[in-house]
Amino acid sequence: MFPQKKQYDVIIVGAGLSGLAAAVSAREQKLDVLVLEKGRSLGGNGNYVEGAMGVDSYLQKEQQIKISKQELLQDELNYSHYEANAPHLKQLIDKSGAMIDWLRDLGVKFAKVGPQGDSWPTIHTFEGGGHAAVTKLYDLAVAAGAEIITSTRAEKLLTADGAITGLVISNQSTGQQRELQTKNVLLATGGYVDNPELVNKRTPLSNRLLAVSNGKATGDGLKMAWATGAEHYQMGAIQYGGGAIYDKVNPPYVHMASQLAAAATQEAILWVNERGERFVNEDVNDNMCHAGSAILTQSRVFSILDQAAVDHLTEVGLYKEVGNSPISPDTFAALKQELDHDLQAGSRYLTKADTLADLAKQLNLPALQGTIDQYNRLVAAGADTDFGKKAAYLTPVTTGPFYAVELGVGMACALGGIRVDNDNQVLNSYGYPLPGLYAVGNDAAGMLVGDTYAVTLPGSTAGYAIFSGRNAILNIATTN
Repeated sequence: MFPQKKQYDVIIVGAGLSGLAAAVSAREQKLDVLVLEKGRSLGGNGNYVEGAMGVDSYLQKEQQIKISKQELLQDELNYSHYEANAPHLKQLIDKSGAMIDWLRDLGVKFAKVGPQGDSWPTIHTFEGGGHAAVTKLYDLAVAAGAEIITSTRAEKLLTADGAITGLVISNQSTGQQRELQTKNVLLATGGYVDNPELVNKRTPLSNRLLAVSNGKATGDGLKMAWATGAEHYQMGAIQYGGGAIYDKVNPPYVHMASQLAAAATQEAILWVNERGERFVNEDVNDNMCHAGSAILTQSRVFSILDQAAVDHLTEVGLYKEVGNSPISPDTFAALKQELDHDLQAGSRYLTKADTLADLAKQLNLPALQGTIDQYNRLVAAGADTDFGKKAAYLTPVTTGPFYAVELGVGMACALGGIRVDNDNQVLNSYGYPLPGLYAVGNDAAGMLVGDTYAVTLPGSTAGYAIFSGRNAILNIATTN
């Protein structure tokens, strides 16, 4: 299927959270808008987000949550080692509350607002999750007259005298191409987490990374912008989801709701490396990106659980809340069934042994027994003098059988690659705009981070997706 017309005020490439927010905004501004989606489904990774970041929103005011915008800005600049663009980040912080209020006025519903793990209380959790928010924006855009077509890829930007004049598109089913005319193209293609070549440029450890994505974020917007003269800007950050079950057979999404995965990564018991040595304070998982970085410092990582821990998590309760999630269960009621299922299936990421000696032998972990002896001494003393884990989470490893779960690192998204100004216009290597070309969402979110995703500012990916899509359209409306 091809678009109904040959010319539009603005063409949006990508129908994820940022693209749909831009489409709604475009119709509010009476712009003739086309949204192109290369896949057959809409929403992109926006379907899986939990909520959007906001400061000074209606919900925070109702709950008397007060955040100093200046303090928050300074904290996030420090967190990024000042690689974040201060004016761009300040703009997001200053206007994010109004963006949340705009969503509320559109009918997007929020369940709550607060922190996520060790963070600022900024995430506004969507009622029904990201899919509900995406569906609402799609319905609003279509009802307002936006044209949205699927299975259609943007192939090439067309320019004349340095300005955007149109776009070459292709039908994914037939391969046929068409040229469309427009003065404004908005790139909202979701970043590059599903492009192994680009991920490898960001980190040499890509073989241990597992993309928890819809598979469509292949850097299309970045490549089109670069080919048109955009600066090859910093690739920003990969949003690590902390540890993840290192399954070489099944795709990562299989384990997204796994209680075994949560027990191995979130419950702060014991992580060891390829030699069986402890290498970090397991409370690092309170910041999922730091946890991911720590895991990647080792060649292999195993999470060790004993039967006493399994029994406690299943029947009594969790040692700590599941961090980086808006919902934490009271118990892992399905944990034992998952262990039995995975063991019967011969899953190579899971190893069980009656004794520590046997576990060490099966996995070739020569230091494991000594590590656990030392760890149990720390537990008995009530103080982790090795790495500083909080005393409340010092859990002994004493009761067989014992389990080892191999961990990799999940990737939720990748941010950056395109430099933009405060109107979200794409800039060339001299810092000047490419007239008519805009980048939003993860394509431009490298402006907000350093080498680590700002998990301290929860909801920032989704918040920036919505804010930047709307921000670009408001600029287009005032300049065209």
